[in-house]
Amino acid sequence: MIKGLAIAAFAVIAATQGHAEVFNSDGVASGQSTSEWIKFGPDHNILDTRVHYSKFEMDDKTHPMNQMSGECFGVVEMRDGAAEGNGVCVLDGLEGDRVLLGWVARRTMPESELTGYWTVNRGMGLWLQASGGGTFTSKVNQVNGAATNRLKGAVTLR
Repeated sequence: MIKGLAIAAFAVIAATQGHAEVFNSDGVASGQSTSEWIKFGPDHNILDTRVHYSKFEMDDKTHPMNQMSGECFGVVEMRDGAAEGNGVCVLDGLEGDRVLLGWVARRTMPESELTGYWTVNRGMGLWLQASGGGTFTSKVNQVNGAATNRLKGAVTLR
């Protein structure tokens, strides 16, 4: 009888905890930038950034961000190789799922790359109880506006 109660209690606990799935978030987003550089002083610039990402291609093709698209925007102050700024990305999936990512810029790298951190802030559909984040390295071709953003990290869906 005690064994039966223990099994029943375990089943109730397992059912109420829900299922969580973790996805490796390594991948690349590609899109088009309409960002504006504002020269403030010598080696001191403000970047008013807006990028439309037409496609996220994740290494794990089952990742919920794979094939998402949407807008990322924010403001970054750059001085002497340091970067300070933040923004958000509003991404839509093929099935109507939506996620709001936050990002924080930390530094600029050679070849005009911007690096920092991203987090899952809120979501709808599959993303309703999601969490996670990681790092990013973003680069924009100053001639044609082509944008590439390399992501690393992990996302958990509940």
